[in-house]
Amino acid sequence: MTITSYGTGAYRAAKPNEFVSTRAQFDDLQRQLDTKQRSTSYGDLGIDRRVSLDINGKMAQIDSWLSGIDLTSVNLKLQTASVENFTKLTNETRNDTRSNSYVPSASGRSSPQVLAEEKFKQTLDLLNIAVNGRYLFSGKTSDTQPTLGYNEIINGDGAGKDGLRQMIDERRQADLGSGLGRLTTGGAGTTATLAEEVPAQPYGFKIAGITGSSAALATTFNPGPPADASANVASQPAAGDTVRIQLKLPDGTQEEVVLTARAAGTSGSSSDSFEIGADVNATAANLRASIAAGLGKQANTTLSAASSQVAAQDFFAGSPNNPPKRVPGPPFATATLPPSNTGAAATKTVIWYRGDDGADPARNTATVQVDQGQTVGTGARANEEAFRVGLAQFAIMAVENFPAGDANSQPRYEAMAARVGEKLGFGGTTQKPAELITEFGSAQSALSSAKERHQSTQSYLNTTLAGVENVTTEEVATQILSLQTQLQASYQVTSMLSKLSLTNYL
Repeated sequence: MTITSYGTGAYRAAKPNEFVSTRAQFDDLQRQLDTKQRSTSYGDLGIDRRVSLDINGKMAQIDSWLSGIDLTSVNLKLQTASVENFTKLTNETRNDTRSNSYVPSASGRSSPQVLAEEKFKQTLDLLNIAVNGRYLFSGKTSDTQPTLGYNEIINGDGAGKDGLRQMIDERRQADLGSGLGRLTTGGAGTTATLAEEVPAQPYGFKIAGITGSSAALATTFNPGPPADASANVASQPAAGDTVRIQLKLPDGTQEEVVLTARAAGTSGSSSDSFEIGADVNATAANLRASIAAGLGKQANTTLSAASSQVAAQDFFAGSPNNPPKRVPGPPFATATLPPSNTGAAATKTVIWYRGDDGADPARNTATVQVDQGQTVGTGARANEEAFRVGLAQFAIMAVENFPAGDANSQPRYEAMAARVGEKLGFGGTTQKPAELITEFGSAQSALSSAKERHQSTQSYLNTTLAGVENVTTEEVATQILSLQTQLQASYQVTSMLSKLSLTNYL
């Protein structure tokens, strides 16, 4: 509490202090006029300081959210562009694998294969994209490049770890076996037989059935495992009668070996027809030879293509915590144990994907908070199913070779091309590139909505805060004029009092 002085000299003592205070007030008004700010500290705002502190806190939080949204939006746009380019590459390769696209070449590789190799390399570049030192397709390990380079993936690291080419070769040996897809043929007299190897093993052909088109060709089938089948030439068949052998392949597809009876003396391929002999025994002998030839051709064409698919699928399923499955061996052609990713297999294969491979969804590997209770997942992994499928098909085409002088080259190429085209259609439950684009688009939409909402709130808060912290030129000017009037009056009174004497007073 301040006690105001009364008495002689009190006014004279108080007046200079009043001038100093008024001068300070005038200087503060000039500052307000220049800066448009009501105060230089929260304390001088009086009761409005709580409002100012609260609004500034909210503004800082919104600025933080908007900063995260802007940064993440850039990442999402680049991720979406990468997937869109990947989709374009897969569509082009699918078109390149249309029917009758095989053209023999001295190198053993057609132009679609050469192009597929380049698309493989381009896809790796798309998946290795980085922004501000952060790899966008590496999951939680954003500081780790997600994939190895092309040569190391295909050919291995040169230091004891094999690449995809070696895995395909080993799997093909295991599936083809002695050349008949791990089946054996035989029979005697009027009977022709085929059977799966004993003991049962997971490689090569699996017999799914056998049928004859007439009573002359009686067939039997034992599903096993291991399965076996037989055809008995009960009587001489007519030209055009057929024996059909249904086979399951390791990649889940099915093929049929159709053997057609042809008249004696006519020409034809033993892999798809058999000559009617002088008697049923001779016809049965020709049928046995035809079964072996037909299986041999299928083994070197469709089974070979299916084997590549399985090997590539196993290879690209590999990750740091889950090495690729490999055929136990050598020897591989007589392997009976299923492919394994333990023991030596775990240390002998390059791991093409080096990023995070946790069990959580890929989108959850990178999240951004866009509001008080809202987070948006924007992560991605280079080993998501759509990428694995695409890379596997590009790689198969890149590593396969079809010598111009090999009679099986064209049918083997067509079997490969058919499977590649079907896989690149991303049918069934296979993850599709369009699904990735949709998920990234949904995340972008969420970010855009949050940004628009925050900017609207920010505009409102700015207006409210301006009413608390800012002053108008008109308001300050009025106060300055008022203060000037007060000062002028005070100076005049002071001047008059300073000249006051007893004579003047009387």
